[in-house]
Amino acid sequence: MTVDLIIIGAGPVGSTAALLADRLGLSVILVDSSTEVFPQPRAIHFDADIMRIFQFAGVADELEPRVRATSGALHLGEDGKPIRDFRVLAAEGDLGWMPHYMFYQPELDGLLRERASEASGVTTAFGWRCVAVVQTADDVAVDLVDAAGNLQQIRGRYVIAADGATSPIRKSLGIELTDYGFDEPWVVVDADVSDEALGPDYSVMYCDPKRPATYVPGPRAHRRWEFMILPGEDAATLGTPDAALQLIRSVTPWLQDGQIQIGRAAVYRFHALVADRWRQGRVLLAGDAAHQTPPFYGQGMCHGIRDVRNLTWKLRAVLRDGVDEAILDAYQQEREPHVRAIIEQSVANGRYICVLDVEKARERDAQMRELMANPPARAAKTWRDTIPGLTAGLLDRTNASPATGLLFPQPWVADATGRRTRLDDILGDGWAMISRTPVEGVDALVIGTDLHDTDGVLSAWLTAFDSDAVLLRPDRYVFGVATGTSAAALMDARAAALV
Repeated sequence: MTVDLIIIGAGPVGSTAALLADRLGLSVILVDSSTEVFPQPRAIHFDADIMRIFQFAGVADELEPRVRATSGALHLGEDGKPIRDFRVLAAEGDLGWMPHYMFYQPELDGLLRERASEASGVTTAFGWRCVAVVQTADDVAVDLVDAAGNLQQIRGRYVIAADGATSPIRKSLGIELTDYGFDEPWVVVDADVSDEALGPDYSVMYCDPKRPATYVPGPRAHRRWEFMILPGEDAATLGTPDAALQLIRSVTPWLQDGQIQIGRAAVYRFHALVADRWRQGRVLLAGDAAHQTPPFYGQGMCHGIRDVRNLTWKLRAVLRDGVDEAILDAYQQEREPHVRAIIEQSVANGRYICVLDVEKARERDAQMRELMANPPARAAKTWRDTIPGLTAGLLDRTNASPATGLLFPQPWVADATGRRTRLDDILGDGWAMISRTPVEGVDALVIGTDLHDTDGVLSAWLTAFDSDAVLLRPDRYVFGVATGTSAAALMDARAAALV
């Protein structure tokens, strides 16, 4: 039997890919060498757009009580006073969810694995390690081995390699990595505090030349601290609970004796790397296998979740809708500029955070405070906070608009029966057109008839971009906009893009 998709790696990226593919009607085998969830927390943050993807995957409502909505981040300078303020209101924004969530990765991984295992279109192969991937003209043969040395071969039309930063599949394909030259060792400390209310509900970056550090409020009583290992220091001496506690006390005045229990202290090296190719034939790289991001924006796992949201609808188009597989080349075209933009921002942040010279740190602080007092103008229509829209790939090129490539908002709306819900729950899983008036020959959702824009968000968005209609891709990025009778032409542009 040949399934539609084999996914190697059942971390958060691979398991989410399995859930998304199942939602889209694809048959999946999800493979992981371990039968258990990795017990240590690694990633800790995701954004509103990621929760929106979890919504599409069917796990957001179950996940929401397990995560912590937080209010952004604050950067402190050499003197302990603010130099950058990323704090936001912890309230639902235009994507239908809170702007920032903190989570405990073993808990998230466990939920995603469990739901993937229960999905009707997903078969799991946990405890099996991928040892070979051989492509043919029609499919991919994947050889697996278990702990006892038993061998089996499975076949799929395509493979998603979500097998992590060391990705054996990427290496077997001879795909090289572009290195941004950022390689920093840090001690990461995870702990529980005695009261869930202890500490600020936002992250704090201590840009202190004596030792740069970070504080992150995790869900419930979980807290994380990260500390830069200084030149000449022995990392092993800092990775102990006693040393970790001393480091925490140096930056955490609100924490008293007996209010913390160290869970683990581990040394990590922060890297900035991007694979040269994300697709080789029927094998596609996703997540850390394709790119690795320093943690200064908390975007590492987010990148991987966005990867598979982008990729799975294209695979469905090829496997179910007869679209030419050349559409899969748009995956890297669309995602790589986004990933590189965030990596470059994260590296730039890392370099200014990691300044160890006191005088240079004070100069930096003065410059940053000047920017806080007089922020530069930014193109609000093309950027949402620090996350860019799409600039390449499957977008309407016949009608230039600043709306093209943006992630469309997700307001609460009412359907034709009056039921109030988030927009995506009405849009379904495919392409969707939203318009002010009916469009001849097009199955559009008309505001006021099919969609009741109770908060006026949809009408305001169309007005802001001088449009009467918008065509949304299955991943809810804007393919294009139109005015008047030209809305039908959007469908022609889509057909041309999918040839």
